[in-house]
Amino acid sequence: MYHIVIGDDDPLFLEEAERLVSACMDGERLECGKDYTIDCYSSASSMMKALGEDKERCQLCLLDVEFGKDNGLQLAAALREQTEEFSLIYITSHRDYVFQSFDTRPLHYLLKPVDRGKLESLIRDDYRHRYLGEKLYLKAGGKHMAVAYQDIYAVEAAQHRVFLHLRERTVEWGGSLSALAPELPVRYFCRCHNSYFVNFSHMTEMVRYEARLENGEIIPVSKRLYKSAIEQFIAFLKN
Repeated sequence: MYHIVIGDDDPLFLEEAERLVSACMDGERLECGKDYTIDCYSSASSMMKALGEDKERCQLCLLDVEFGKDNGLQLAAALREQTEEFSLIYITSHRDYVFQSFDTRPLHYLLKPVDRGKLESLIRDDYRHRYLGEKLYLKAGGKHMAVAYQDIYAVEAAQHRVFLHLRERTVEWGGSLSALAPELPVRYFCRCHNSYFVNFSHMTEMVRYEARLENGEIIPVSKRLYKSAIEQFIAFLKN
């Protein structure tokens, strides 16, 4: 799911930005709560607390540079330390911070009043090219399915079917694991068992013959693949 976060201490602008973003996503024929979410924060502390508890709750962040008494640049830097997997757009009345913002790798720096067309274009491009570009597309029996790689915790083969383990649910697909394997990016996924691939992005640790995931799942690691899985996990952590 595409999670959008808006941070600004101006309640009127928060409402305006939420309406604009919602209209943009609706224009992509997406359903709020199913395909995307919008979370608005009027304080840096509440925003940091929420995202600190769930780092995957942000794929796109719209942020004011002067966020009440807090510095939006420092907040963005703290979020970047947690994860790089989100796009950042500053929306502010202060043009003086544009060069300082480069350290947080923003997608763009927009000045208020916001150019609606420009912001909508940035959001659409980020959704289409960055977010959708990182999806697994499946087809079976005339049924099409798309799942973001970052939403997949593990992939399991059982009973001649494939099961995608997501954070809180499992998605079933009628294809084979051998057909799916080439579609899994090696920078994230590792074959740890004849019947399993695991996503390193969601793995908290690997102990002998077990991969432990953030959602509490434990994925088996075979004796044959244990050494190579450990080596790949260490390489992933270094990168």
